[in-house]
Amino acid sequence: MLSRARILLLNGYHVLIDGLFDAAPILLTFAALAFGAGEEAVGIIVSLCTAVGTVAGLGTVFLSRTLGFVRTLGLVTVASGAGYCAAAFSGGMVSAGACFVLALAGFAVFHNIAFSYLTQNTERRRVGRVLSDFTAIGDIGRIPFASLAAFAAGGAYTWLPGWRGVCFIYGAATLAAALWLFFRFPREAPAARASARPGGSFPAFALLKDRELFLVMLANVLNAFSAERVFTFLPLLLIAKGMDPDVIASFALGFSLGSFFGKVACGRFVDRFGTRRVFVAAQMLLTVLLCVLIAADSLAGIIGIALLLGIVTKGAVPVIQAIITEPVDPARCDDVFSISSFLRGVINTVTPLLFGFMASAWGMQTGYALMAAGAFASVIPVFLLRR
Repeated sequence: MLSRARILLLNGYHVLIDGLFDAAPILLTFAALAFGAGEEAVGIIVSLCTAVGTVAGLGTVFLSRTLGFVRTLGLVTVASGAGYCAAAFSGGMVSAGACFVLALAGFAVFHNIAFSYLTQNTERRRVGRVLSDFTAIGDIGRIPFASLAAFAAGGAYTWLPGWRGVCFIYGAATLAAALWLFFRFPREAPAARASARPGGSFPAFALLKDRELFLVMLANVLNAFSAERVFTFLPLLLIAKGMDPDVIASFALGFSLGSFFGKVACGRFVDRFGTRRVFVAAQMLLTVLLCVLIAADSLAGIIGIALLLGIVTKGAVPVIQAIITEPVDPARCDDVFSISSFLRGVINTVTPLLFGFMASAWGMQTGYALMAAGAFASVIPVFLLRR
């Protein structure tokens, strides 16, 4: 079972890793301005970060079985700190981009090993609550890290450090956290790791031959398709409706609040009502909300929809993490979460291109209609699962 100290440790590093992840695009924007690069450079680098992180996530099983949980956590933290520190001394957009790719490469690895560790060391009846609290706590780091980066890098006051200073401060603090981790916790015994986890050093995609796991992974992919880019293309949708850009800020606030409370609540619903019922309810509500969003034209309605969208899209995260582990032995959680993050990463790489093309050809409403269709379709695999 999990000790309180280990839970606090994991949540603390979750705040750090998620905060660094959300601060990166902001700092990249200021770097692009400093180096005279355009928006396309930032977009390419963010896409590369996603792609590299997705591929790196496949190494979770190897790292977990070779280094153990604590050392893998330390390695991810070192990579993040080193990338941020190096970015502070970059001489151009290419080198700055490479530094941020390094800094964010371990994002998927961290979440894979953290979800796996929590699932394996928690009673099944409490998994929903533990995972929901963990995902919600990560959001605590996103807002202050990103906000401070934007404020300090903006250069509105001469005494502020600028984007390079922010990168160095964030990087140095992260490296200090990594060093503390290495010195504080002893290395795990290789024999214990080898006996604790069956299988090879890379995710066993052959597990997808199991009908139940294939169905929950299909539901997982359809959820990613329908939920991950809801907020990304919102400005285009609102502009297409002829709304004032200030509405976007109101929507963002409502979405963020809904995201936090949704993550806290949905995991508890899982423990009470079961993963399948909560997942189906969330996806059906998402389908309805997306359809209403397409037709909505009032500020009050949009803010209300934003709050509910935050609940069902981000609140479904701990539900997904719980449901994909149900068909397998807990010892194979590393494999399951690695496969899941890879599949969702592929979807997150493809959907911006797809929805961007659709927006250009037929309008952004078409993209959101397709998201709604994906949300509705995601419940079909769940209904096909054995009782």
